[in-house]
Amino acid sequence: MVDLIYIVVYDITNDNLRNKISECLKNYGLERIQYSGFFGDLTKFGLKSLQVDLKKLMNDRDETDSVIIIPVCNSCFKNKVVIGKAWVVEEKEFEVSVF
Repeated sequence: MVDLIYIVVYDITNDNLRNKISECLKNYGLERIQYSGFFGDLTKFGLKSLQVDLKKLMNDRDETDSVIIIPVCNSCFKNKVVIGKAWVVEEKEFEVSVF
């Protein structure tokens, strides 16, 4: 079974809930790429499980809070452009592309 890479971004106003969301994503093996952004690969079951856990956490959320999960194929992910500081993934440093 082929895993997909997922980018997860969130906009949460409550500090406590934001920390819980962050810890939940880390528990699924996702890596932080921005303050409110994570990425990593998930199986189909892992994705469904993550969605269930996030929905439970988001139950008492503010109407403006959101979590977005974006699937990205491996070849698309390899073609990403990073502007600014390079970041390290699985001990491989990706090149910085500056326009």
